[in-house]
Amino acid sequence: MTFITDLFIKLFSLILETVGTLASYNVCGGYFDEPEVPKELTDLNR
Repeated sequence: MTFITDLFIKLFSLILETVGTLASYNVCGGYFDEPEVPKELTDLNR
């Protein structure tokens, strides 16, 4: 019975650790990799 309880606790801890690791990643970093604003957005006299 102790083995099953320990296994459940380890599995639960692994799931929470994985969620915490995934939450620490900066998801928006890939979207804002362009350092300059495109000309289409800055050309207001169209």
